[in-house]
Amino acid sequence: MERRTSLWRLIVTMTNKAKQTEKGRGPGRPRGFDREIALRAAMLLFWKQGFDGTSYTDLTRATGMSKPTIYATFGDKIELFRKAMTFYAEQAMTVYQDALEQPTAREAVAACLRLARGLNDKTDEPLVCFLVQGALTGSADTKELRAELGALQRRATQLLQKRLEQGKRKGELPAKANTKAMAEYFTSVVTGLSVQASNGATPRDLHQVIEMAMAAWPNET
Repeated sequence: MERRTSLWRLIVTMTNKAKQTEKGRGPGRPRGFDREIALRAAMLLFWKQGFDGTSYTDLTRATGMSKPTIYATFGDKIELFRKAMTFYAEQAMTVYQDALEQPTAREAVAACLRLARGLNDKTDEPLVCFLVQGALTGSADTKELRAELGALQRRATQLLQKRLEQGKRKGELPAKANTKAMAEYFTSVVTGLSVQASNGATPRDLHQVIEMAMAAWPNET
C-alpha cells in the first residue's frame, strides 16, 4: 500500500510526544514551556506573516515566552527564524523522502506531486510552502536567510534527480532522458500547485494539473 504521510500529522505526533514529557522537565523553565511547541508556534507565525512582518511582540504572544526567554532559548530573531525554517525543512524532507521510496521513479514523482499543499489535510498552515514563500519575500536585510531557504529547496530538487537517475539505470526512463530537467520541471509543478491552491484552486483542479504533468513523462521513441 502506498505510504502517504502528511506533514501535519507528523508535526502533531511530535508535539504530542513533547507534551507527554513536559512533566519531567527540570526546574527553571516557565510552567507549560515546551521548546518544540514554541518553535512550531514561531514557525507558523513567520510562515503567515513573513520575517519582516513579524515583531517580537507577535513572537512573545505566539510562543507564550518573554523576549529574554526567547533570546536565551533560540537567540535573536534571525536565529529563531533560521531554527524555524530548519524545523520545517526537516519534517518536510522526511515526508518527501518517504514519497521518493515508491517502487518506481514514475510512482515516486506522482507521490511527490500529491504532497502539494492544498491536496492534504486542512490545517492552520498556509497553502504556500514555507521555504518557497520565505525565499521570495523579505528585505535586503534578509538576503542571507532567503539564500538559505533557496538552498533547502534545491536539496529537494537534487534528491528528486537522484531518484530519477536510479529509475533510469533500471530502465524506467529512456537512456537519453534528461533527469536534471525533469527534476526541475516536476519541482516547479509542485511549487506552482501550492501557489495555485493559495489562489483558490480546488483539489480537483490540482489533480488535473498533476495528470497533465505526468503525461509529459518521457517514452522511448
